[in-house]
Amino acid sequence: MKSVTSLLSIALLLAASAQGAQHMHKKHARRGPSATFSQPSPTTTGAVPAPTSTTPPSGSSTIKRGLSFNDAGLTKDFNSKQVSFAYNWDSTFSGTLPDGVVYFPMLWSAAPEHSNQWVANANAAIAKGSTHLLFINEPDLSSQSNTSPQDAAQQWMQFMQPFAGKATLVSPAITNGAPPMGTGWMDSFLAECDKLGCQVDAIAAHIYDSATNVAYYQSYITDLGTRYNRSVLITEFGASGTVEQQQQFLQTMVPFLDNLDSVSHYAYFMTAAGILVNADGSLSALGQTYVSA
Repeated sequence: MKSVTSLLSIALLLAASAQGAQHMHKKHARRGPSATFSQPSPTTTGAVPAPTSTTPPSGSSTIKRGLSFNDAGLTKDFNSKQVSFAYNWDSTFSGTLPDGVVYFPMLWSAAPEHSNQWVANANAAIAKGSTHLLFINEPDLSSQSNTSPQDAAQQWMQFMQPFAGKATLVSPAITNGAPPMGTGWMDSFLAECDKLGCQVDAIAAHIYDSATNVAYYQSYITDLGTRYNRSVLITEFGASGTVEQQQQFLQTMVPFLDNLDSVSHYAYFMTAAGILVNADGSLSALGQTYVSA
């Protein structure tokens, strides 16, 4: 990252407010999704009917778009022509997802409350069709899984490596903080993994910034694919600004991500009331934009 952009990113990373924390439902002692972004209160909008179909980008037969959720019930008005996967920062969930939407389990951290049930839950998810296993959440952030690259590599060998060949094994999900966070952390993790023989099939990353700073998002995400020569999953991204600014942001970013070969999946933060959906689970104006852009 460069000078001003780096300072802005760090400011956003440190700006986790009580308002943002309201969206982080604590379940099984999990501290929830990213603490790096404070979501502004959107203007009130009525329920927007979900479109019945979405055309994949030219030359693509797959849907990269996905959902991050805490309450599976709020995913009910999405369908598999709009989104292909969903995850909840955990290795299991209650309720149901839309037909055809694949669940990606995550080992949020190696703490016993997460790792004790990991093997059983991951095997069960694979048996039900899960194609990807996600690893620790924002290890480079003290308020999240807070794990060193060295410890994460050791944990990978214990908890992820046994699944090599059974699913796509996805790296820890880094923030877009300046080194030693973000790519600095990932570089160190992969160097440790090279020593241990980890099979890391794909890279996960999160990015938050201003809705008006589209060029930064595009540059950062493009560079991830080039830097690591692996497919990239943007499992959290969000943009600060008004609802209208966020809509304009998604209208540009969704086609960009769909057409960027290095990105295999992405999920806007998040499927929660006041963001992608209304309280009754119907799509908000922003959710409508997300699935139709």
